[in-house]
Amino acid sequence: MDTSKLSFGEMVAGVSGALLIIFMFILDWWGYDVGSGGVEVSAGASAFQWLSFLDIVLFLIGAIAVGLAVARATGNMPNDLPQPPGLIVTAAGALAVLIILFRILVPGDGPAGDLGGLSDLDATRKIGAFLGLIAAGGITFGGWTAMNERASGQAPPASGQAPPTSGQAPPTSGQAPPA
Repeated sequence: MDTSKLSFGEMVAGVSGALLIIFMFILDWWGYDVGSGGVEVSAGASAFQWLSFLDIVLFLIGAIAVGLAVARATGNMPNDLPQPPGLIVTAAGALAVLIILFRILVPGDGPAGDLGGLSDLDATRKIGAFLGLIAAGGITFGGWTAMNERASGQAPPASGQAPPTSGQAPPTSGQAPPA
């Protein structure tokens, strides 16, 4: 794997995608605080425990960001993608931001919805949801930056080629320009 093939945006998107997946597994995103009769109970749930279908979507978005960065670094980027990789990562990251932001604003019942009478519990937001939102924003930013870097020609040069210096003329095909 040659990380010198990655642009800054691709690195940011790949790392952010990996962080999103890690945050989904190990951190509590939401929880319940129940206090009655002088006994307080607090329970937390990760994104995989709380979200029914959206956890799979968020996991796939993180995997897309990591996968495209690894494909670029190993030189195995597919040529037949329907859109440029930066645009795909940007759109996926924006979707992740919207999903997480919606769930921060409207957390839903989570696992307590399956418990019948306990669905009136108030959900609390935990640090995982906010770190997941930042990671999703990183995917979006990285994809957007990568898309602009590749379009403007600022992407890293292909391996074995030195980048042109500012005083050097671009290579020509050997033909003189028409007069």
